[in-house]
Amino acid sequence: MTTTPGSEANLYPPGWAVQRFDTVGSTMDIARDLADHNAPDRTVIRADIQTGGRGRYGRQWFSEPGNLYMSLLLRENRSLADCAQLSFAAALALYDAIALPGTTLKWPNDVLIGGKKTAGILLEAGGPVSSPWLLIGMGVNVAHHPDGSPYPATHLAQEGNMHDADAVCRAVLESIDHWREIWHKQGATPIHAAWLDKAHGRGQDIRVRLSSKEIRGRFETLDADGALVVLDEAGTRHRISAGDVFFA
Repeated sequence: MTTTPGSEANLYPPGWAVQRFDTVGSTMDIARDLADHNAPDRTVIRADIQTGGRGRYGRQWFSEPGNLYMSLLLRENRSLADCAQLSFAAALALYDAIALPGTTLKWPNDVLIGGKKTAGILLEAGGPVSSPWLLIGMGVNVAHHPDGSPYPATHLAQEGNMHDADAVCRAVLESIDHWREIWHKQGATPIHAAWLDKAHGRGQDIRVRLSSKEIRGRFETLDADGALVVLDEAGTRHRISAGDVFFA
C-alpha cells in the first residue's frame, strides 16, 4: 500500500519524486524495476517496513518500523566507473543529516557514531554503460538498532538526535543534492577529500577481509577511484576496491 506522494510533498526537497510504501520486500527491488521502466532521475522509494531488506553481499538488513529505509534512483551521462563515486556523496549526505558528535564514515559504505554502526549504503547500477542508472539504498537506524549484529550498532535517538525518519530523509535528500552538484562541477577529488576528513580509523591499523585472504596494515588514504589504500608491515601498498574492514 502506498501513500499518495502529493499528500507528503512538503516533506521532501523540490524535484524529488517520492513513492512511499507501508511494507515492501525491498526498496531496491522496486527501484530497480522503476529504473528498467524509465522512471526519472531523483526518484525515491521509501518504506516503513521491509521484509526482505538487504545490505552488501546479500546480507539481511534489519527493517523494523521507525527507521529510515529508502532507495534513490539517479541517472547520469557519465561512465559507470565515475558514477560509483556517488557512494561517497551518499555517505557525506548521511553524515550531514545525522549531525552528531562522534559521527564518522567507515569505508566503503557505513556511517558510525562512536564507532557503532548507525547507517549503511548499498550501491547497484544498470542501463547503458555510457549513461547508467544508479540505485543508492540507504538504511538509517533512527528509532532502534539490531542486537547481536556482527558489528556494534546504535541508533540516532539513543545518541541524542531526536529527529524522526521523515526529517532525516529530507536532510539526506537536501545534502545529496549538494554533494552531487559538487561532483558534477569538480569531479570526485573534493568528494574524496571531504570523506577522508570524516573517515573512521584513518592512519590506524586495520584488517580488510577479502574473499580469499585478509590484509593487515595502516589505512592511508583513498586513490583517485575511491579504492582503499593500505600499507602493510613490509611496506607494500595494497589497493582494495571491495572488502570488509575491521579495526585492529
